[in-house]
Amino acid sequence: MAASNDHIRQTIARYVAFMNAGDADAIAELYAEDATLEDPIGTKPTKGREGIRAFYIAAAGAVKLELTGNPRVAAGEAAFPMLARVEPDRSIEIIDIMVFDDDGMISSMRAFWSADAS
Repeated sequence: MAASNDHIRQTIARYVAFMNAGDADAIAELYAEDATLEDPIGTKPTKGREGIRAFYIAAAGAVKLELTGNPRVAAGEAAFPMLARVEPDRSIEIIDIMVFDDDGMISSMRAFWSADAS
């Protein structure tokens, strides 16, 4: 059975809070052991929770996220828009797509943005 929509929305809120707090360990624990992460889209996917943890050690805290719309959740998947503040005067608009497994863990995350986005 797919994760509930409420659980998925709560996980997204926790993800944003953990990112803003710079807590890479807490973020990694939201992911399934064999999850994949593609951030940004088109780059080589990071595989497995430990690789994902290493990715967030470098990224968490350096980027501040703000949800800019309500997550759209259906059938164990979510899409949601965010603004990522990477410097005081630079932000990037992002759309994240997350897929959740039957245990409610993130099994895949893909971030749609590019280095020239603003």
